[in-house]
Amino acid sequence: KLQQWLNLTQREAEVLLWVSYGKASSDISEVLNISPRTVQKHLERIFDKLGVETRAAAAAIAIKMIGQ
Repeated sequence: KLQQWLNLTQREAEVLLWVSYGKASSDISEVLNISPRTVQKHLERIFDKLGVETRAAAAAIAIKMIGQ
């Protein structure tokens, strides 16, 4: 749902979901089996797409969308 609502790629939506759970980039990289740097690149694109500057702001948007 996050993917469709926020115009994210599937991987970006997965990263954002884990961020909304309060997970660190290192944890997300382990869960998704990608490098921490790749997680960071996904986060940069997510921030751009959502128009935010912080993980907390991105997580807040995700949590709001999931709650609807």
